[in-house]
Amino acid sequence: MKKMKHILLLIVLIVMGNSLRAQDLLVTNEGDSLNCKITKIRNDNIYFTFKYKGEIRNTLLPVHRVILYQYNYYQTPEVMPEQIKRTAKYPHFRIALNGGYSYRLASAPADASPDQKSYINGLKSGYNYGADLTYFFTEYLGIGFKYNTFASKNKLNNRYITYIDGSTDYGTISDNIKINFIAPFFSTRILNTSKKNCWLFDVGLGYMRYTNEVISGSKQGKLNGATMGSYWNIGYDIGISKKMAIGFQISYLSGLLAEYKETIGGTTQTIKLDRDNYEGLAHINLSIGLRYNM
Repeated sequence: MKKMKHILLLIVLIVMGNSLRAQDLLVTNEGDSLNCKITKIRNDNIYFTFKYKGEIRNTLLPVHRVILYQYNYYQTPEVMPEQIKRTAKYPHFRIALNGGYSYRLASAPADASPDQKSYINGLKSGYNYGADLTYFFTEYLGIGFKYNTFASKNKLNNRYITYIDGSTDYGTISDNIKINFIAPFFSTRILNTSKKNCWLFDVGLGYMRYTNEVISGSKQGKLNGATMGSYWNIGYDIGISKKMAIGFQISYLSGLLAEYKETIGGTTQTIKLDRDNYEGLAHINLSIGLRYNM
């Protein structure tokens, strides 16, 4: 019995000795494999000791720069997948502010005069601004909420105007158009190794509202209408710090307006459009902006 106790004690000492001598594996985002001894993990940092050019050094690495680490790696011939502790984190929330150039895609009516077509084409180019809030429930998939405004305007001074009823007028012609879009969307994200840069692909369906403040000679009025709109987006974010990034994106928003309310001189009437004359609200946005990730 006494001899058996000595044997068990010897086995324990050997196991403990091997454990104390065992070295850990640490793999960085750059692909470097470090033979080291991990001393602690605290406040998103991994502290470890390793030998470099014959000298013992104590240092640390941020967790986001580590792909994986494995305790006692060099004591075993291989690492099973369930034994690997993956430490690379990813941001769950993304707040984006956008602004840039926009272009409407609807064509001028075929029966419009050259002057009318020139004026309508002048309303195609505009600008956009907006914001996105996205929550990623996995590294790659998320849901969000979007707000965006397209704006354009055009103006002609000192013009003779002939109305449909044959009456005439003289003065300014102007349009001040805004297309507002509010919608939930589904997002797919592809992060790079450092988790700072990423590709984003969004698609959504929501509410689109059209307004136009018009002046035609002595008459002033406002047009209002709403419809269902669709949205898709491709973007790329470039990290400039741990949480901040600059983003570039191209977006396509689309909708057809079947009717609108026209208010002139305090009188409002509903104008219903023929199917062939629906107001096309489709436009492309080229945007740049700041992103905050957390």
